[in-house]
Amino acid sequence: MDMDTPSFFSFFTKYSYLDNYGFTAGFFGRIFRKFLPKIAHQESFEYYLQTLEGVDAKREGALVLVSELLNDSNLRGQLIEELDRSIEALVLKIASFGLDHEISSKYDQLAIDTDCYRTLSRIIADVKNHRTENLQLALSEVKETIEKLRKYKNQIGTSMHLTVLTVRVLEHLKRVTDLIDLRGEITSSDKWEQIITQYLDHDRSRNSLRKYIGSHLDLLALEIVEHTSYQGERYIARNFQEYIGFFRKGLMGGAIISVFALFKIFIDNNNLSDLPLALAYSCNYALCFLIVKYLGGVIATKQPAMTASTIIKHIDKNNDLKIDAIQDIILLIRKVFRSQFASLMGNFLMALIMSSCLAFLLNATVVKTPISVEKASYLFKQVSPIYGGGIFYASIAGVFLALSGLISGYFDNKVIASNLTERVQRNMFLSKHISEQKRIIASLFIKKNLGIITGNVSLGFLLGSSFLFSNVFPFDIDIRHIAFSSANVGYALVNQPFSLLSTLYAFLGVMTIGLVNFLVSFSITFFLALKSRSITLSGLKKLIKLSLKDIMFNPLAYLAFNADRTETKTK
Repeated sequence: MDMDTPSFFSFFTKYSYLDNYGFTAGFFGRIFRKFLPKIAHQESFEYYLQTLEGVDAKREGALVLVSELLNDSNLRGQLIEELDRSIEALVLKIASFGLDHEISSKYDQLAIDTDCYRTLSRIIADVKNHRTENLQLALSEVKETIEKLRKYKNQIGTSMHLTVLTVRVLEHLKRVTDLIDLRGEITSSDKWEQIITQYLDHDRSRNSLRKYIGSHLDLLALEIVEHTSYQGERYIARNFQEYIGFFRKGLMGGAIISVFALFKIFIDNNNLSDLPLALAYSCNYALCFLIVKYLGGVIATKQPAMTASTIIKHIDKNNDLKIDAIQDIILLIRKVFRSQFASLMGNFLMALIMSSCLAFLLNATVVKTPISVEKASYLFKQVSPIYGGGIFYASIAGVFLALSGLISGYFDNKVIASNLTERVQRNMFLSKHISEQKRIIASLFIKKNLGIITGNVSLGFLLGSSFLFSNVFPFDIDIRHIAFSSANVGYALVNQPFSLLSTLYAFLGVMTIGLVNFLVSFSITFFLALKSRSITLSGLKKLIKLSLKDIMFNPLAYLAFNADRTETKTK
């Protein structure tokens, strides 16, 4: 194409392999281009657009130029030739994705047929011969394989790089489909306006740091949340037996927590400086959470971070960003809340009863109890929703609970995505010093427990070290956790004069702390999961409305499991 007629190739293809750089390079590259914008090649259609001021002027000028080119038979032929070459380039990029040995191995793990990728390269000539049916069929099959890969990637583990690649290939698919439609109606002004508008929108945000960071945060969130949702399925009681099972596990968790709450009181009495105190608190919390987990107990406040992701997964179970089966989702929300309530009541009741019993034993066997009247009064004040900062500090604990759940999901996913199990088993260094059977045992332990250990240890250190942030912020930072608060109330009840009013107020404070723990942790994970799947709140209005209506008319369904009644779908 001569110099007077711009080249449309880069305009049509829109993406370049030179854009496939890492996050840091991409970030600083955008900053650099903000000061020294990139100039398109002078012979390109993009350069012509850069000479025009304003989006409307660019659109109108582009349409006028295209109209002039199409009215000249020779120039129209050259334009169609570039369009065919652009379609071919994009199709080959798409085909190369599926034929890559690493990608194809992931497809093989999921038993997904990838013949459609090989078909693409064979039928590209159909575009030039005005036969696009086979090509469009192959492209639709490719899209299905990518959606299956994204849908089931929790089974093989995901990574930000894989997610970026699949998003980019889906963008290629959308672009090449639009170009094929344009090829079929080359003189259509509506088709041209659509293509031009898409490019202008892409060009406006090309150097946006906010969008760039946001998209990568969304991808990171998706990487974590995908696996967290898979884990969350195990925290939902689907029948009466499982409901009672969660209550029993909650009792186990409450019993263990009451013991470690006592250890925390002993730690308090040693008057340690800040850093040793934070370390002692953190180790106490972390050890407690790990023992609860490995003895088969449940800590209720750890469930929301998992179950919120599960609800979002069911909302978008087809990966089409649409609300799927709203009535089924409402029933799932009922089950999630019931399971949470059963665990929470188990934690609360056992922590309260066990700590009271331990306090009686301490008073009967120890000359000097570690819980003085002043200490008991302080423990009561701590759970006050207002004067003890219970609501605010419970919110901080909720943030840490959500964060620890995400950390656990992140490491669980990494174990699968990096094929860590097999790498440990086949490690040459380890094979020289450790037998194969021991390597297998070690690798399976890592696969099963790395997420559990990192999640619980991180939560322990977040909760135990939170007060150190008081040295940074102009206000006090602390945490309130329902199970530990329940245990503290139990210890305080036995070591101060009984007052029915203050006791009821303390119980109310503990339940408020539990509610805030749950709501904050659940909300953070829920909205992060929404963002990771690009689902907007506007798309959830109907679900939220029906859920609130269901809570108002069926409140007991969110608390107790009625074994004698078959649950019907919400109307």
